[in-house]
Amino acid sequence: MSTLKQIKALEKKRGMVLSRMLSAKSMVPGAYGKVYCKCGKKNCWCYKGKGHPYTRITWYEDGKSKTKSISEKNIGWIRRVTQNYRDFKKDQKKIREYDEQLKELLDKYLTPISTAA
Repeated sequence: MSTLKQIKALEKKRGMVLSRMLSAKSMVPGAYGKVYCKCGKKNCWCYKGKGHPYTRITWYEDGKSKTKSISEKNIGWIRRVTQNYRDFKKDQKKIREYDEQLKELLDKYLTPISTAA
């Protein structure tokens, strides 16, 4: 495949990834998961078990880990927006890789022109 065709194909792939990135409506950085916490009451069922289950989201803010409890009704929404964030970051990495490849192809495309003169 010629260098020009490679450049056009790469730019098309880059455009599709960029379009997908910009279509995400809402994103939240962080990860959610189920954790268990013991309440500390000696007569509670959790005293000898794993603890009471609850869902939380964890993220970093100003270099510090933050945690917030998530109610059952918000789990679906939180799952969706944290996945949107992870997908966005993955696509951002892909765009950087495409940019590097594009730079190399453009340098390769320029080389025959400058050596012919």
